[in-house]
Amino acid sequence: MNDDEAPPTPATPTTPAEWDALIAEWDEIRQGYSLGDARGTVLACARNLEASVAADGPDTALWTLGLVLIGPYVIHADPDAAAEARVLKAMAAVERALGQADCAHEEHPCDEMPDDDELDNLLHVLEMLARPEGGADDESDDRFESRTTREIWACPRNVAGFAREFSQV
Repeated sequence: MNDDEAPPTPATPTTPAEWDALIAEWDEIRQGYSLGDARGTVLACARNLEASVAADGPDTALWTLGLVLIGPYVIHADPDAAAEARVLKAMAAVERALGQADCAHEEHPCDEMPDDDELDNLLHVLEMLARPEGGADDESDDRFESRTTREIWACPRNVAGFAREFSQV
């Protein structure tokens, strides 16, 4: 099946539970035990990423980091030149759109691209980004730290950095 014959892109998850299900599917692909259409899922992620970037969508960080997690499937596990090109095209769109964004952060997680054994941490980041922030009356130190971490991980420069690093691997 070529990219033009791929199934339609599923609707973007709108709840933490829907994101959790998708993130679990992404983890199955990364671990190599997905029973579903792994290639189709990778391509759907790339298409959703391209759409999110074009619309300046709020889920661009999730789609980008998801593709960092599962994109190697079409490059290494089940090589597919057309799918790999689509993944790299989506990552290039992220870099072009977000790579020059202003930010006040001194450093970003993308400064050290995770090794394969560190991708479990990226899985936890995806789960954190998929959950809405706490209520306005929640002022605990843990919640503040979570907001700070979320802000840095979702920073456009960080997202673009991950896209750039992924494309160079």
